[in-house]
Amino acid sequence: MTAYIRYRLEKAQETYQAACVLYDASQWNSVINRLYYACFYSASALLLYRHIPAKSHAGVIGQFSEQIVRAGLMTTEDFRVYAKLLNWRSKGDYSDLFDFNKEDVDSMMEPCKRFINLVSELITLK
Repeated sequence: MTAYIRYRLEKAQETYQAACVLYDASQWNSVINRLYYACFYSASALLLYRHIPAKSHAGVIGQFSEQIVRAGLMTTEDFRVYAKLLNWRSKGDYSDLFDFNKEDVDSMMEPCKRFINLVSELITLK
């Protein structure tokens, strides 16, 4: 289990770095997609670490809200970036004739990185 948790944390970092590359290429919808997945991978790692089951994207975000945010391990404000990215990713991936812009993406880059870092701090692996 430790190896899988570590893998998910590494995947979160790798996916965030992919978002940065896409940012440099001005691929705004793809950046949002990658930012969402970076949060998803880190959130799922924390749930695994705490032995909290979740079987879907909705399950991960729901359990994270219930078990992590309500428990006071993360603020609602810090959690909102993940929730917002879930909605934005769906919009960017599935809505025709819709594109995010640089300002949208700029508003999420640092909060996403902060979310990943906060989650990583809650996991202590040996």
